[in-house]
Amino acid sequence: MSTFEFSDYLWPSPAEVIDLNESDVHVWLVNAGAKDIPQDLLAVSLSEDEQERAARFKFAKDRRLHVAAHAALRSLLTAYLKVAANEIRFVSGTHGKPALAQPLAASGLEFNLSHSHEVALVAVARQSAVGVDVEFVKRDFSFDELARRFFTTKEVAALFELPQPLQREAFFKCWTSKEAFLKAKGTGLSGKLDEVAITLAADQQVRINASVPDWSLTELTLCAGYQGALVVHGDPRTIQCYQWESSLIATRR
Repeated sequence: MSTFEFSDYLWPSPAEVIDLNESDVHVWLVNAGAKDIPQDLLAVSLSEDEQERAARFKFAKDRRLHVAAHAALRSLLTAYLKVAANEIRFVSGTHGKPALAQPLAASGLEFNLSHSHEVALVAVARQSAVGVDVEFVKRDFSFDELARRFFTTKEVAALFELPQPLQREAFFKCWTSKEAFLKAKGTGLSGKLDEVAITLAADQQVRINASVPDWSLTELTLCAGYQGALVVHGDPRTIQCYQWESSLIATRR
């Protein structure tokens, strides 16, 4: 089960009424490893297709993550759109990015989902494409080859110029940032990986910045052992972070 703790300051429980303005982006953090999540309640909130996909997972941990992530997404869309859960339908873009099907697509609500290990993130905005990525920082993962394959020459040089103890953190920060860009743009891995700048701040913290016209990148401060990033199209938005609770399903399905 989960051994990390969420920050109640950075990821507070939501207010009873969820209000999403066009100037805001909401990001929800889901603890799929929490012992108090009622798995039966989560499972029944999924579509038949989502339940079938969940049943195909070999390991219980992976099945639990899939169920929690998709149940959280459905409950949030239901709350924002003020519709019944069974009215939520999805379509896939050219490269598989999920979106709302009509008639709900006309609402302008945009969303993105990412999950890794025991954590999921859901990003929601109005009238602006969003992309979110979360990665579990594996301590035994050899990242050198992957960095040289997918990072630009400039990024690789900046990565390996860092003190060795910081290189793993920098790799995952860079990787989640690139993934968030791909997911926001809906291009998948077939798209060009936007270049980011890897720097070491005066406080010895790794920073990732990007200068991509019409897109903004934000590093998300998560629980220990995870890295996350958010990308939004258009003007910078106010980012509000919340911790998802299964009570959203119980009270708003």
